[in-house]
Amino acid sequence: MRKVWVLIFLGIWLVSCSLPQAASNLPSAPTEPPPTEPPSAAAPVESGPNPNAVIPCAQLIPPDEWNNLIFGAESALTENALPGTTFCEWKYIPKGGTQESLFDLHVGFSGDISSWEDTRKSELSNEPSDIVVNSIEGLGDENYTWGSKVTGLRVVYVRQGSQTLIFRYNPQEILFMGTESGIMDMAQRVFERMSGN
Repeated sequence: MRKVWVLIFLGIWLVSCSLPQAASNLPSAPTEPPPTEPPSAAAPVESGPNPNAVIPCAQLIPPDEWNNLIFGAESALTENALPGTTFCEWKYIPKGGTQESLFDLHVGFSGDISSWEDTRKSELSNEPSDIVVNSIEGLGDENYTWGSKVTGLRVVYVRQGSQTLIFRYNPQEILFMGTESGIMDMAQRVFERMSGN
């Protein structure tokens, strides 16, 4: 009886040892490469700045450039930079002058232009009814400019897509922006610096 159990055990052992080898001798099923997905088109690159970015005034008009605009006059900056919008107000006394002047820059890049439109309408409503509002051809998608009879400053509103900017300044002191080409140049610089985020 003992021999029978030994033979049964040996038989099972031999069968179990030969199964993997037998299985390895069987022709294997053809393997197909995993299906490849067609290359997906690259996601469109968003143009313009991140609407949640905080852009400081020194990025919009770098200090060296600002000093050139006012011919090195001493100035003080008040800044309010928030996600999607930046307010900059420089106060300075022009070279050879005695009275303080202002240069305001307000940019918006949150994607909502309603504040820009509302501010323009409100500002114009404070001007005399005979105020003349002009447009500079080729400046952004929409622009308005006038000489304020209330403040004496040049006012420039520009929209490029969903980005907006507002300048208020004295063109007799900021000579670079005393012409349409200078306004266009400065506006384009600011839009490019906004988009650099």
